Amino acid sequence: TLGLFTFPLLPMVAFFPGMVVMTHLNKLDDYYYYLVLAPLVAVSFVLFISLEIAALKWLLLGRIKPGAYPLHDSFCFRKWFFDRTMTLSLDVIGPLYSTLYLAPWYRLLGANLGRRAEISTASFVSPDCLNIGDESFVADAVSLGAARIRNGFLTIDQITIGTRTFIGNSALIPIGATIPDNCLIGCLSMPPSAAISNGSSWLGSPPFFLPQRQLTTGFPPELTFRPTRRLIALRLFIEFFRVTLPSTCFIVLTNVLLSVFLLIREEVHVWQMILLFPLIYATAGLAAALLLIAFKWLMMGRYHPCERPLWSPFVWRTEVLTALLDNFASPFFLDLMAGTPFICWFFRLLGAKIGRRVYLDTTELTEFDLIKIGDDVAINLDCTLQTHLFEDRVMKMSTIDIGAGCSLGSMSVVLYDTEMDRGSSIGELSLVMKGESLPANTHWSGIPSQNLDTTKWERG
Repeated sequence: TLGLFTFPLLPMVAFFPGMVVMTHLNKLDDYYYYLVLAPLVAVSFVLFISLEIAALKWLLLGRIKPGAYPLHDSFCFRKWFFDRTMTLSLDVIGPLYSTLYLAPWYRLLGANLGRRAEISTASFVSPDCLNIGDESFVADAVSLGAARIRNGFLTIDQITIGTRTFIGNSALIPIGATIPDNCLIGCLSMPPSAAISNGSSWLGSPPFFLPQRQLTTGFPPELTFRPTRRLIALRLFIEFFRVTLPSTCFIVLTNVLLSVFLLIREEVHVWQMILLFPLIYATAGLAAALLLIAFKWLMMGRYHPCERPLWSPFVWRTEVLTALLDNFASPFFLDLMAGTPFICWFFRLLGAKIGRRVYLDTTELTEFDLIKIGDDVAINLDCTLQTHLFEDRVMKMSTIDIGAGCSLGSMSVVLYDTEMDRGSSIGELSLVMKGESLPANTHWSGIPSQNLDTTKWERG
């Protein structure tokens, strides 16, 4: 109970110093100082909440050691509380992840990170038990060493990821796992329980060995693994805006909302203000959506199938746009529209080709122009239309074509260069691999997806 009541205070405390300064200056002659101050408040918020979480980690847990802890021991409560703060960090400072600014914070938490290791939105981290080698890459939504609860004990153990190893989107790395150098663990996959060799690739759950995979070698090392100082400085500059821009936009928009209510509070009754609130909030949400649309066309224009190295301004700019979508437009307004016709209108304005009567219950779309969805398609909760991957530190992006009458189960993932012909479907938590074509009126499920209409595996 104490933890539940304390937890909401963390972001409020981080916002407090910046908001005090903003409130003080708003009392001056120019009431709209917050438009200038919002970026500074955003920077202070990201800094303070990062330091808060680090301080709580060391105060509550000290150095986390592998072992089995009784479930009703105070350590388990303290670990639970820290895990919730790490989840909070994904929600409120999500743009910090997969930037150069993340590594110093992870090291402050106790993680052992090699040089130029890249980590995106990883979850369930026990920092002192995390070891990642030089130049490895951990993609979005990876579960890194979630503690295991069984038979009244909470078990924590080391996980080790070697040099230049790639962990794909939504993969699960269990406690005690050791993944050697130059390996690949695919999307929605986990490593085998047995020891694996250097340079091997694995896909699925349970995983199977991939005898070969497509490699990209067309870019020099200074654009993939060994960047120049100029490129490092340029990336730090662009990623500064990636980290701070979503919070800045949120602060400005919420202050505009507050200003509206302050202006009308003496003109209308309380019950009228209550009735007006949904309309005013919807107007602010529309402004957030239009702002994101404007950023998309100004920063990126129209997406085309291409390959770009990690160390290129194109990649950093598109990640700024993704941060605005995931950490500003989505939580402020867009998530509320999921599953309604309005969300289709929004993604059409971003460049996606979406037919009539489409049910879309996800916001997991990025390179919008590369997505084509036919009439009467149902895309269920939290599906991901993955138009890019970052294998070999190269951002490879291409098209996804979903035919009329198709259906995608909840939390399924469709990779790029795929086609789903009319009336085909995939089940929940399933993976359509890149380059696949699902024939019309067939039904698929699994990781990777298997044709349920036959007794054998069929790949398009």
